[in-house]
Amino acid sequence: MRTLQHYQRLHRALPDHDGPIRLADIAGALCCAPRHAREILKKMEARGWLRWQPGLGRGHPSHLRLLAPPSELQADALRRLLDTGDIEQATRILPPDARRQLAALLPAYLGAPPAQPQTLRLPFYRPLHSLDPAQINRRTECHLIRQIFDGLTRYDRAKGEIVPALAHHWSHDAEWRNWRFHLRPGLLFHHGRALDGEDVRQTLLRLRDEAGPHQGLLPHLQSVNLPAPLTVDIALSRPDALLPRRLADSAASILPRERWPQAGFDRHPVGTGPFRLEVNNDCRATLRAFDRHWKTRPLLDEVDIWVVDDPEIRARLDARVCHQGETVDKPCLRQLEAGCSYLAANPASLDLGQRQALADWLHPSVWQAKLNEEPALGMLPQWKHRPPPAQPQAPPLPATLRLVTYQLASHVDLAEATARRLRAAGCRIELTVLSYPDFARYDWLEKADLLLTGEVMGDDVDFNVCQWLSQDAGFHHWLEAEPRRKMRRAAEALAREPDAGRRWQRYEALARRLVEEASLIPLRHYWQMLEYSPQVRDVSLAQCGWMDFDQIWLAPE
Repeated sequence: MRTLQHYQRLHRALPDHDGPIRLADIAGALCCAPRHAREILKKMEARGWLRWQPGLGRGHPSHLRLLAPPSELQADALRRLLDTGDIEQATRILPPDARRQLAALLPAYLGAPPAQPQTLRLPFYRPLHSLDPAQINRRTECHLIRQIFDGLTRYDRAKGEIVPALAHHWSHDAEWRNWRFHLRPGLLFHHGRALDGEDVRQTLLRLRDEAGPHQGLLPHLQSVNLPAPLTVDIALSRPDALLPRRLADSAASILPRERWPQAGFDRHPVGTGPFRLEVNNDCRATLRAFDRHWKTRPLLDEVDIWVVDDPEIRARLDARVCHQGETVDKPCLRQLEAGCSYLAANPASLDLGQRQALADWLHPSVWQAKLNEEPALGMLPQWKHRPPPAQPQAPPLPATLRLVTYQLASHVDLAEATARRLRAAGCRIELTVLSYPDFARYDWLEKADLLLTGEVMGDDVDFNVCQWLSQDAGFHHWLEAEPRRKMRRAAEALAREPDAGRRWQRYEALARRLVEEASLIPLRHYWQMLEYSPQVRDVSLAQCGWMDFDQIWLAPE
Protein backbone atom coordinates (compact mmCIF):
# COMPACT_ATOMS: atom_id res chain seq x y z
CA MET A 1 0.00 0.00 0.00
CA ARG A 2 2.91 2.35 0.63
CA THR A 3 4.07 1.89 -2.96
CA LEU A 4 0.60 2.76 -4.25
CA GLN A 5 0.54 5.87 -2.09
CA HIS A 6 3.95 6.86 -3.49
CA TYR A 7 2.63 6.44 -7.03
CA GLN A 8 -0.47 8.50 -6.27
CA ARG A 9 1.74 11.27 -4.87
CA LEU A 10 4.03 11.16 -7.89
CA HIS A 11 1.07 11.27 -10.30
CA ARG A 12 -0.46 14.26 -8.50
CA ALA A 13 2.84 16.15 -8.80
CA LEU A 14 3.54 15.02 -12.40
CA PRO A 15 0.19 14.11 -14.00
CA ASP A 16 0.60 11.76 -17.00
CA HIS A 17 4.28 12.68 -17.28
CA ASP A 18 6.15 11.32 -20.32
CA GLY A 19 9.50 12.96 -20.88
CA PRO A 20 12.81 14.08 -19.39
CA ILE A 21 13.08 14.84 -15.71
CA ARG A 22 15.74 15.23 -13.03
CA LEU A 23 15.97 12.67 -10.26
CA ALA A 24 15.98 15.57 -7.80
CA ASP A 25 12.54 16.61 -9.06
CA ILE A 26 11.23 13.06 -8.61
CA ALA A 27 12.66 12.95 -5.09
CA GLY A 28 11.00 16.29 -4.35
CA ALA A 29 7.63 15.01 -5.55
CA LEU A 30 8.02 11.92 -3.34
CA CYS A 31 9.30 13.93 -0.37
CA CYS A 32 12.34 11.71 0.07
CA ALA A 33 16.08 11.54 -0.67
CA PRO A 34 17.25 10.75 -4.26
CA ARG A 35 18.63 7.36 -3.15
CA HIS A 36 15.26 6.38 -1.70
CA ALA A 37 13.51 7.73 -4.79
CA ARG A 38 15.51 5.33 -6.97
CA GLU A 39 14.34 2.34 -4.85
CA ILE A 40 10.72 3.46 -5.06
CA LEU A 41 10.93 3.92 -8.85
CA LYS A 42 12.33 0.40 -9.25
CA LYS A 43 9.43 -1.08 -7.26
CA MET A 44 6.84 0.80 -9.32
CA GLU A 45 8.55 -0.15 -12.58
CA ALA A 46 8.59 -3.81 -11.52
CA ARG A 47 4.80 -3.62 -11.15
CA GLY A 48 4.41 -2.13 -14.61
CA TRP A 49 3.15 1.23 -13.41
CA LEU A 50 5.85 3.36 -15.07
CA ARG A 51 8.98 3.34 -17.22
CA TRP A 52 12.12 5.04 -15.92
CA GLN A 53 15.40 5.45 -17.76
CA PRO A 54 18.13 6.91 -15.51
CA GLY A 55 20.27 9.64 -17.05
CA LEU A 56 23.79 8.57 -18.12
CA GLY A 57 26.45 10.81 -16.61
CA ARG A 58 26.35 14.16 -14.83
CA GLY A 59 23.97 16.68 -16.33
CA HIS A 60 21.97 14.18 -18.39
CA PRO A 61 18.31 14.02 -17.39
CA SER A 62 16.41 10.82 -16.72
CA HIS A 63 13.30 9.87 -18.68
CA LEU A 64 10.05 9.06 -16.87
CA ARG A 65 6.79 7.78 -18.34
CA LEU A 66 3.77 7.23 -16.07
CA LEU A 67 1.66 4.38 -17.47
CA ALA A 68 -1.10 3.55 -14.96
CA PRO A 69 -4.05 5.80 -14.00
CA PRO A 70 -4.01 5.98 -10.16
CA SER A 71 -7.75 5.34 -10.00
CA GLU A 72 -7.36 1.94 -11.69
CA LEU A 73 -4.50 0.98 -9.39
CA GLN A 74 -6.55 2.07 -6.40
CA ALA A 75 -9.52 -0.02 -7.55
CA ASP A 76 -7.27 -3.07 -8.02
CA ALA A 77 -5.86 -2.61 -4.52
CA LEU A 78 -9.36 -2.28 -3.09
CA ARG A 79 -10.47 -5.47 -4.81
CA ARG A 80 -7.52 -7.40 -3.41
CA LEU A 81 -8.29 -6.16 0.10
CA LEU A 82 -12.02 -6.87 -0.21
CA ASP A 83 -11.21 -10.37 -1.51
CA THR A 84 -9.61 -11.04 1.87
CA GLY A 85 -12.33 -9.19 3.82
CA ASP A 86 -9.95 -6.43 4.93
CA ILE A 87 -12.46 -3.56 4.93
CA GLU A 88 -10.37 -1.64 7.48
CA GLN A 89 -7.30 -1.40 5.25
CA ALA A 90 -9.46 -0.70 2.22
CA THR A 91 -10.95 2.27 4.07
CA ARG A 92 -7.57 3.54 5.27
CA ILE A 93 -5.97 3.73 1.81
CA LEU A 94 -8.73 5.90 0.38
CA PRO A 95 -8.68 9.69 0.46
CA PRO A 96 -12.07 11.14 1.51
CA ASP A 97 -13.00 12.15 -2.05
CA ALA A 98 -12.60 8.54 -3.25
CA ARG A 99 -14.93 6.81 -0.78
CA ARG A 100 -17.56 6.40 -3.51
CA GLN A 101 -15.15 4.10 -5.30
CA LEU A 102 -15.17 1.73 -2.34
CA ALA A 103 -18.95 1.98 -2.06
CA ALA A 104 -19.36 1.05 -5.73
CA LEU A 105 -17.30 -2.12 -5.24
CA LEU A 106 -19.00 -3.31 -2.05
CA PRO A 107 -22.09 -5.06 -3.52
CA ALA A 108 -19.89 -7.74 -5.06
CA TYR A 109 -18.37 -8.58 -1.66
CA LEU A 110 -21.46 -8.46 0.57
CA GLY A 111 -24.13 -11.11 0.84
CA ALA A 112 -22.68 -14.61 0.58
CA PRO A 113 -19.09 -14.52 -0.77
CA PRO A 114 -18.64 -17.63 -2.96
CA ALA A 115 -15.13 -18.37 -1.69
CA GLN A 116 -16.42 -18.63 1.90
CA PRO A 117 -19.53 -20.84 1.74
CA GLN A 118 -20.85 -20.22 5.26
CA THR A 119 -19.94 -16.54 5.66
CA LEU A 120 -22.67 -13.92 5.52
CA ARG A 121 -21.65 -10.28 5.05
CA LEU A 122 -24.26 -7.67 5.87
CA PRO A 123 -24.28 -3.88 5.48
CA PHE A 124 -25.16 -1.56 8.34
CA TYR A 125 -25.30 2.22 8.33
CA ARG A 126 -23.15 2.96 11.40
CA PRO A 127 -20.53 1.46 13.70
CA LEU A 128 -21.97 -0.40 16.66
CA HIS A 129 -22.28 1.27 20.01
CA SER A 130 -21.44 -0.49 23.24
CA LEU A 131 -22.33 -4.19 23.40
CA ASP A 132 -22.38 -4.22 27.20
CA PRO A 133 -25.82 -5.74 27.98
CA ALA A 134 -26.40 -3.56 31.04
CA GLN A 135 -25.61 -0.30 29.27
CA ILE A 136 -27.23 -0.43 25.84
CA ASN A 137 -30.86 -0.44 24.69
CA ARG A 138 -30.62 0.16 20.93
CA ARG A 139 -32.40 -2.64 19.13
CA THR A 140 -29.55 -3.62 16.79
CA GLU A 141 -27.11 -3.86 19.67
CA CYS A 142 -29.65 -5.79 21.75
CA HIS A 143 -30.07 -8.26 18.87
CA LEU A 144 -26.31 -8.78 18.61
CA ILE A 145 -26.06 -9.15 22.38
CA ARG A 146 -28.43 -12.12 22.05
CA GLN A 147 -26.03 -13.68 19.55
CA ILE A 148 -22.99 -13.16 21.82
CA PHE A 149 -24.54 -13.88 25.23
CA ASP A 150 -27.08 -16.15 26.88
CA GLY A 151 -29.37 -15.56 29.82
CA LEU A 152 -30.66 -17.99 32.39
CA THR A 153 -33.82 -18.21 30.27
CA ARG A 154 -34.74 -17.22 26.73
CA TYR A 155 -37.86 -16.38 24.76
CA ASP A 156 -38.68 -18.87 22.02
CA ARG A 157 -40.38 -16.91 19.24
CA ALA A 158 -41.72 -20.02 17.49
CA LYS A 159 -43.33 -21.33 20.67
CA GLY A 160 -44.24 -17.92 22.06
CA GLU A 161 -43.00 -18.84 25.53
CA ILE A 162 -40.04 -18.74 27.90
CA VAL A 163 -37.79 -21.81 27.67
CA PRO A 164 -34.61 -22.94 29.46
CA ALA A 165 -31.21 -21.52 28.46
CA LEU A 166 -28.23 -21.45 30.85
CA ALA A 167 -30.64 -22.67 33.52
CA HIS A 168 -32.22 -26.00 32.64
CA HIS A 169 -34.87 -25.89 35.36
CA TRP A 170 -36.36 -23.44 37.90
CA SER A 171 -39.01 -23.34 40.60
CA HIS A 172 -40.63 -20.79 42.94
CA ASP A 173 -42.62 -20.59 46.14
CA ALA A 174 -46.34 -19.89 46.37
CA GLU A 175 -45.79 -16.14 46.73
CA TRP A 176 -43.55 -15.81 43.61
CA ARG A 177 -40.82 -14.25 45.77
CA ASN A 178 -38.24 -17.01 46.21
CA TRP A 179 -36.85 -18.70 43.13
CA ARG A 180 -34.29 -21.44 42.51
CA PHE A 181 -32.47 -21.87 39.17
CA HIS A 182 -30.35 -24.89 38.25
CA LEU A 183 -27.47 -24.22 35.83
CA ARG A 184 -26.40 -26.60 33.09
CA PRO A 185 -23.05 -28.31 33.75
CA GLY A 186 -20.12 -27.70 31.40
CA LEU A 187 -21.08 -24.20 30.26
CA LEU A 188 -18.15 -22.26 28.77
CA PHE A 189 -17.47 -18.61 28.08
CA HIS A 190 -15.86 -17.77 24.75
CA HIS A 191 -12.45 -17.29 26.41
CA GLY A 192 -12.55 -20.86 27.73
CA ARG A 193 -13.47 -20.49 31.41
CA ALA A 194 -16.37 -22.48 32.82
CA LEU A 195 -19.43 -20.52 33.92
CA ASP A 196 -20.56 -20.94 37.53
CA GLY A 197 -23.09 -19.51 39.95
CA GLU A 198 -20.82 -16.65 41.01
CA ASP A 199 -20.94 -15.24 37.47
CA VAL A 200 -24.73 -15.26 37.69
CA ARG A 201 -24.74 -13.66 41.13
CA GLN A 202 -22.43 -10.81 40.19
CA THR A 203 -24.20 -10.18 36.87
CA LEU A 204 -27.61 -9.81 38.52
CA LEU A 205 -26.35 -7.64 41.38
CA ARG A 206 -24.55 -5.39 38.92
CA LEU A 207 -27.75 -5.04 36.88
CA ARG A 208 -29.61 -3.98 40.02
CA ASP A 209 -26.96 -1.60 41.40
CA GLU A 210 -25.21 0.00 38.42
CA ALA A 211 -26.79 3.09 36.88
CA GLY A 212 -27.96 2.46 33.33
CA PRO A 213 -30.99 2.14 31.07
CA HIS A 214 -31.92 -1.27 32.53
CA GLN A 215 -31.50 -0.59 36.23
CA GLY A 216 -35.27 -0.85 36.60
CA LEU A 217 -35.29 -4.45 35.37
CA LEU A 218 -34.53 -5.97 38.80
CA PRO A 219 -35.09 -3.21 41.39
CA HIS A 220 -36.80 -5.73 43.70
CA LEU A 221 -33.84 -8.13 43.72
CA GLN A 222 -33.16 -8.68 47.42
CA SER A 223 -30.39 -11.27 47.36
CA VAL A 224 -28.68 -13.92 45.24
CA ASN A 225 -27.27 -16.96 47.06
CA LEU A 226 -25.40 -20.06 45.88
CA PRO A 227 -26.30 -23.16 47.93
CA ALA A 228 -24.28 -25.20 45.40
CA PRO A 229 -21.90 -24.22 42.55
CA LEU A 230 -24.59 -24.70 39.90
CA THR A 231 -27.62 -23.66 41.96
CA VAL A 232 -28.77 -20.04 42.20
CA ASP A 233 -31.36 -18.86 44.75
CA ILE A 234 -32.98 -15.48 44.04
CA ALA A 235 -35.00 -13.68 46.71
CA LEU A 236 -37.26 -10.77 45.76
CA SER A 237 -38.69 -8.03 47.95
CA ARG A 238 -42.10 -8.35 46.26
CA PRO A 239 -43.93 -11.02 44.26
CA ASP A 240 -43.01 -11.29 40.60
CA ALA A 241 -44.57 -13.89 38.29
CA LEU A 242 -42.58 -12.39 35.39
CA LEU A 243 -39.09 -13.10 36.71
CA PRO A 244 -38.28 -15.75 34.04
CA ARG A 245 -39.26 -13.17 31.40
CA ARG A 246 -37.01 -10.55 33.01
CA LEU A 247 -34.10 -12.97 32.99
CA ALA A 248 -34.64 -13.63 29.27
CA ASP A 249 -34.12 -9.92 28.52
CA SER A 250 -30.84 -9.13 26.73
CA ALA A 251 -29.89 -6.87 29.65
CA ALA A 252 -29.83 -9.91 31.97
CA SER A 253 -27.25 -11.77 29.84
CA ILE A 254 -24.72 -13.54 32.05
CA LEU A 255 -21.20 -12.04 31.99
CA PRO A 256 -17.81 -13.42 33.08
CA ARG A 257 -17.20 -11.72 36.42
CA GLU A 258 -13.53 -10.95 35.77
CA ARG A 259 -14.15 -9.37 32.34
CA TRP A 260 -16.98 -6.87 32.61
CA PRO A 261 -15.15 -4.54 35.05
CA GLN A 262 -12.25 -4.23 32.57
CA ALA A 263 -11.87 -1.24 30.26
CA GLY A 264 -12.97 -2.00 26.71
CA PHE A 265 -15.45 -4.75 27.63
CA ASP A 266 -18.24 -2.75 25.99
CA ARG A 267 -16.54 -2.88 22.56
CA HIS A 268 -15.14 -6.42 22.85
CA PRO A 269 -17.39 -8.38 25.23
CA VAL A 270 -17.16 -12.07 26.10
CA GLY A 271 -20.23 -14.26 26.56
CA THR A 272 -21.47 -17.84 26.19
CA GLY A 273 -23.64 -17.26 23.11
CA PRO A 274 -23.66 -19.05 19.75
CA PHE A 275 -21.27 -16.48 18.28
CA ARG A 276 -18.13 -14.88 19.71
CA LEU A 277 -17.16 -11.34 18.76
CA GLU A 278 -13.83 -11.25 16.93
CA VAL A 279 -13.75 -7.65 15.62
CA ASN A 280 -15.67 -4.49 16.48
CA ASN A 281 -14.39 -1.21 15.09
CA ASP A 282 -15.58 1.72 13.00
CA CYS A 283 -15.48 -0.37 9.80
CA ARG A 284 -17.04 -3.68 10.82
CA ALA A 285 -18.16 -6.14 13.48
CA THR A 286 -17.33 -9.81 12.93
CA LEU A 287 -19.07 -12.69 14.70
CA ARG A 288 -17.61 -16.21 14.49
CA ALA A 289 -19.45 -19.39 15.42
CA PHE A 290 -18.68 -20.68 18.92
CA ASP A 291 -17.98 -24.38 18.43
CA ARG A 292 -18.66 -25.27 22.06
CA HIS A 293 -21.99 -23.56 22.50
CA TRP A 294 -24.23 -25.44 24.96
CA LYS A 295 -27.24 -25.61 22.61
CA THR A 296 -25.85 -26.25 19.13
CA ARG A 297 -23.14 -24.87 16.91
CA PRO A 298 -24.53 -22.36 14.38
CA LEU A 299 -24.62 -23.47 10.76
CA LEU A 300 -22.97 -20.21 9.69
CA ASP A 301 -19.24 -19.94 10.28
CA GLU A 302 -19.12 -16.16 10.33
CA VAL A 303 -21.31 -13.07 10.19
CA ASP A 304 -19.44 -9.98 9.00
CA ILE A 305 -21.26 -6.66 9.40
CA TRP A 306 -19.65 -3.91 7.29
CA VAL A 307 -20.38 -0.23 7.84
CA VAL A 308 -21.88 1.15 4.61
CA ASP A 309 -23.03 4.71 5.23
CA ASP A 310 -24.64 5.12 1.82
CA PRO A 311 -28.37 4.44 1.30
CA GLU A 312 -27.97 4.05 -2.48
CA ILE A 313 -25.37 1.32 -2.05
CA ARG A 314 -27.27 -0.46 0.74
CA ALA A 315 -30.30 -0.57 -1.57
CA ARG A 316 -28.36 -2.91 -3.91
CA LEU A 317 -27.29 -5.42 -1.28
CA ASP A 318 -28.71 -8.76 -0.18
CA ALA A 319 -29.70 -9.71 3.36
CA ARG A 320 -30.43 -6.16 4.40
CA VAL A 321 -33.08 -4.18 6.21
CA CYS A 322 -35.06 -2.38 3.51
CA HIS A 323 -36.86 0.93 3.77
CA GLN A 324 -40.21 2.01 2.45
CA GLY A 325 -40.02 3.01 -1.21
CA GLU A 326 -36.98 0.88 -2.07
CA THR A 327 -37.24 -1.58 -4.94
CA VAL A 328 -37.57 -5.13 -3.69
CA ASP A 329 -37.29 -7.96 -6.21
CA LYS A 330 -35.88 -10.81 -4.08
CA PRO A 331 -37.36 -12.84 -1.20
CA CYS A 332 -38.56 -10.36 1.38
CA LEU A 333 -40.15 -10.57 4.83
CA ARG A 334 -42.30 -7.67 5.96
CA GLN A 335 -43.96 -6.73 9.25
CA LEU A 336 -45.19 -3.63 11.06
CA GLU A 337 -43.10 -2.76 14.09
CA ALA A 338 -44.58 -3.45 17.52
CA GLY A 339 -44.03 0.10 18.71
CA CYS A 340 -43.91 3.62 17.34
CA SER A 341 -42.12 6.94 17.23
CA TYR A 342 -43.72 9.50 19.51
CA LEU A 343 -43.48 13.03 20.84
CA ALA A 344 -43.39 13.90 24.55
CA ALA A 345 -43.64 17.32 26.15
CA ASN A 346 -42.02 18.78 29.25
CA PRO A 347 -44.83 19.61 31.73
CA ALA A 348 -42.77 22.59 32.89
CA SER A 349 -43.20 24.01 29.37
CA LEU A 350 -46.67 22.79 28.36
CA ASP A 351 -49.59 22.21 30.72
CA LEU A 352 -52.22 19.50 30.24
CA GLY A 353 -54.46 21.66 28.04
CA GLN A 354 -51.56 22.71 25.80
CA ARG A 355 -50.35 19.10 25.47
CA GLN A 356 -53.81 17.88 24.47
CA ALA A 357 -54.19 20.73 21.95
CA LEU A 358 -50.76 19.84 20.57
CA ALA A 359 -51.84 16.19 20.21
CA ASP A 360 -54.95 17.29 18.29
CA TRP A 361 -52.83 19.52 16.00
CA LEU A 362 -50.65 16.51 15.19
CA HIS A 363 -53.51 14.02 14.74
CA PRO A 364 -53.25 12.18 11.37
CA SER A 365 -56.81 13.21 10.44
CA VAL A 366 -55.71 16.85 10.71
CA TRP A 367 -52.02 16.73 9.82
CA GLN A 368 -51.28 14.99 6.54
CA ALA A 369 -47.50 14.92 6.75
CA LYS A 370 -45.82 13.85 3.52
CA LEU A 371 -44.00 10.98 5.16
CA ASN A 372 -43.89 7.27 4.50
CA GLU A 373 -44.98 4.65 7.03
CA GLU A 374 -48.20 4.39 9.03
CA PRO A 375 -49.81 7.08 11.20
CA ALA A 376 -49.94 5.96 14.83
CA LEU A 377 -53.06 6.13 16.98
CA GLY A 378 -51.48 4.24 19.89
CA MET A 379 -48.16 2.76 20.94
CA LEU A 380 -48.93 -0.57 19.21
CA PRO A 381 -50.52 -0.82 15.75
CA GLN A 382 -53.59 -2.61 17.13
CA TRP A 383 -54.30 0.15 19.66
CA LYS A 384 -56.52 3.04 18.54
CA HIS A 385 -56.25 5.49 21.41
CA ARG A 386 -56.42 8.82 19.53
CA PRO A 387 -59.93 9.75 18.30
CA PRO A 388 -60.07 12.58 15.70
CA PRO A 389 -60.48 16.02 17.29
CA ALA A 390 -63.92 17.60 16.88
CA GLN A 391 -62.70 21.11 16.07
CA PRO A 392 -58.95 21.12 15.43
CA GLN A 393 -57.27 24.46 15.79
CA ALA A 394 -53.75 25.75 16.25
CA PRO A 395 -52.61 25.02 19.82
CA PRO A 396 -51.73 27.90 22.18
CA LEU A 397 -47.99 27.26 22.32
CA PRO A 398 -45.11 29.29 23.76
CA ALA A 399 -43.27 31.55 21.30
CA THR A 400 -40.31 29.15 21.15
CA LEU A 401 -39.97 25.45 21.84
CA ARG A 402 -36.81 23.35 21.89
CA LEU A 403 -37.24 19.93 20.23
CA VAL A 404 -34.60 17.21 20.76
CA THR A 405 -34.14 13.91 18.93
CA TYR A 406 -31.20 11.66 18.00
CA GLN A 407 -29.34 10.64 14.87
CA LEU A 408 -31.71 8.11 13.32
CA ALA A 409 -32.81 9.03 9.80
CA SER A 410 -36.50 8.27 10.41
CA HIS A 411 -36.50 10.30 13.63
CA VAL A 412 -34.72 13.24 12.03
CA ASP A 413 -37.20 13.30 9.12
CA LEU A 414 -40.13 13.07 11.51
CA ALA A 415 -38.70 15.77 13.79
CA GLU A 416 -38.22 18.13 10.84
CA ALA A 417 -41.79 17.51 9.66
CA THR A 418 -43.10 18.07 13.21
CA ALA A 419 -41.12 21.32 13.44
CA ARG A 420 -42.70 22.56 10.20
CA ARG A 421 -46.16 21.69 11.51
CA LEU A 422 -45.58 23.58 14.77
CA ARG A 423 -44.17 26.59 12.92
CA ALA A 424 -47.51 26.65 11.06
CA ALA A 425 -49.10 27.16 14.50
CA GLY A 426 -46.94 30.25 15.01
CA CYS A 427 -44.30 28.62 17.22
CA ARG A 428 -40.56 28.98 16.61
CA ILE A 429 -38.86 25.56 16.86
CA GLU A 430 -35.23 25.03 17.78
CA LEU A 431 -34.36 21.49 16.63
CA THR A 432 -31.38 19.70 18.19
CA VAL A 433 -30.17 16.34 16.83
CA LEU A 434 -27.87 14.48 19.23
CA SER A 435 -25.76 11.38 18.80
CA TYR A 436 -27.48 8.46 20.48
CA PRO A 437 -24.97 8.17 23.37
CA ASP A 438 -25.46 11.88 24.13
CA PHE A 439 -29.24 11.53 23.83
CA ALA A 440 -29.33 8.50 26.15
CA ARG A 441 -27.64 10.41 28.98
CA TYR A 442 -30.75 12.64 29.27
CA ASP A 443 -28.67 15.43 30.81
CA TRP A 444 -30.30 17.82 28.32
CA LEU A 445 -33.86 17.31 29.65
CA GLU A 446 -34.13 20.49 31.73
CA LYS A 447 -33.21 22.61 28.69
CA ALA A 448 -35.67 20.91 26.32
CA ASP A 449 -39.42 21.31 25.81
CA LEU A 450 -40.16 18.43 23.44
CA LEU A 451 -38.46 15.11 22.71
CA LEU A 452 -39.01 12.86 19.75
CA THR A 453 -38.03 9.28 20.33
CA GLY A 454 -39.46 5.81 19.85
CA GLU A 455 -39.88 2.36 21.26
CA VAL A 456 -39.88 -0.96 19.43
CA MET A 457 -40.79 -4.05 21.41
CA GLY A 458 -38.66 -7.18 21.31
CA ASP A 459 -39.82 -10.69 20.47
CA ASP A 460 -41.50 -11.10 23.88
CA VAL A 461 -43.95 -8.27 23.21
CA ASP A 462 -45.94 -9.06 26.36
CA PHE A 463 -43.03 -8.46 28.71
CA ASN A 464 -41.60 -5.62 26.62
CA VAL A 465 -44.85 -3.66 26.91
CA CYS A 466 -44.71 -4.21 30.66
CA GLN A 467 -41.14 -2.88 30.70
CA TRP A 468 -42.03 0.07 28.51
CA LEU A 469 -44.73 1.08 30.96
CA SER A 470 -42.45 0.79 34.00
CA GLN A 471 -38.95 1.81 32.86
CA ASP A 472 -37.37 5.21 33.52
CA ALA A 473 -36.74 6.34 29.95
CA GLY A 474 -38.35 8.36 27.20
CA PHE A 475 -41.64 9.95 28.25
CA HIS A 476 -41.23 8.75 31.87
CA HIS A 477 -38.72 11.53 32.54
CA TRP A 478 -41.49 14.09 32.11
CA LEU A 479 -44.30 12.38 33.98
CA GLU A 480 -45.51 14.49 36.88
CA ALA A 481 -45.19 13.11 40.40
CA GLU A 482 -48.66 11.60 40.85
CA PRO A 483 -48.90 9.95 37.39
CA ARG A 484 -45.41 8.57 37.95
CA ARG A 485 -46.46 6.99 41.28
CA LYS A 486 -49.56 5.51 39.64
CA MET A 487 -47.47 4.01 36.86
CA ARG A 488 -45.06 2.42 39.34
CA ARG A 489 -47.88 0.90 41.38
CA ALA A 490 -49.55 -0.39 38.22
CA ALA A 491 -46.28 -1.96 37.01
CA GLU A 492 -45.85 -3.75 40.34
CA ALA A 493 -49.41 -5.08 40.09
CA LEU A 494 -48.77 -6.29 36.54
CA ALA A 495 -45.75 -8.26 37.71
CA ARG A 496 -47.96 -10.15 40.17
CA GLU A 497 -50.44 -11.15 37.45
CA PRO A 498 -49.60 -14.59 35.97
CA ASP A 499 -52.47 -14.50 33.45
CA ALA A 500 -51.41 -12.98 30.12
CA GLY A 501 -54.94 -12.05 29.05
CA ARG A 502 -55.57 -9.97 32.17
CA ARG A 503 -52.12 -8.37 31.81
CA TRP A 504 -52.96 -7.22 28.27
CA GLN A 505 -56.21 -5.63 29.41
CA ARG A 506 -54.26 -3.60 31.97
CA TYR A 507 -51.53 -2.73 29.47
CA GLU A 508 -54.06 -1.20 27.11
CA ALA A 509 -55.81 0.74 29.87
CA LEU A 510 -52.52 2.27 31.03
CA ALA A 511 -51.38 3.06 27.50
CA ARG A 512 -54.74 4.65 26.66
CA ARG A 513 -54.50 6.90 29.72
CA LEU A 514 -51.00 8.07 28.70
CA VAL A 515 -52.28 9.04 25.25
CA GLU A 516 -55.46 10.70 26.57
CA GLU A 517 -53.38 12.80 28.96
CA ALA A 518 -50.94 13.55 26.12
CA SER A 519 -48.04 12.30 28.21
CA LEU A 520 -46.95 10.93 24.86
CA ILE A 521 -48.22 11.64 21.37
CA PRO A 522 -47.88 8.63 19.00
CA LEU A 523 -46.78 9.73 15.53
CA ARG A 524 -45.64 6.89 13.26
CA HIS A 525 -45.45 3.10 13.00
CA TYR A 526 -42.70 1.81 10.71
CA TRP A 527 -42.61 -1.17 8.39
CA GLN A 528 -39.72 -3.58 8.75
CA MET A 529 -38.62 -5.37 5.61
CA LEU A 530 -35.79 -7.83 5.20
CA GLU A 531 -34.68 -8.64 1.68
CA TYR A 532 -32.28 -11.52 1.19
CA SER A 533 -30.72 -13.73 -1.43
CA PRO A 534 -32.50 -17.04 -2.18
CA GLN A 535 -29.23 -18.65 -1.16
CA VAL A 536 -29.92 -17.66 2.48
CA ARG A 537 -32.22 -20.27 4.03
CA ASP A 538 -34.42 -20.54 7.14
CA VAL A 539 -34.69 -16.77 7.49
CA SER A 540 -37.15 -15.40 10.02
CA LEU A 541 -37.73 -11.79 10.97
CA ALA A 542 -37.34 -10.89 14.63
CA GLN A 543 -39.35 -8.02 16.11
CA CYS A 544 -36.23 -5.86 16.01
CA GLY A 545 -36.05 -6.23 12.22
CA TRP A 546 -32.99 -8.51 12.11
CA MET A 547 -32.68 -12.23 11.42
CA ASP A 548 -31.54 -14.82 13.95
CA PHE A 549 -28.02 -15.70 12.82
CA ASP A 550 -27.93 -19.03 14.65
CA GLN A 551 -30.87 -20.35 12.61
CA ILE A 552 -29.85 -19.51 9.03
CA TRP A 553 -27.55 -21.26 6.58
CA LEU A 554 -26.33 -20.76 3.02
CA ALA A 555 -27.26 -23.15 0.22
CA PRO A 556 -25.01 -23.51 -2.85
CA GLU A 557 -26.03 -21.26 -5.72
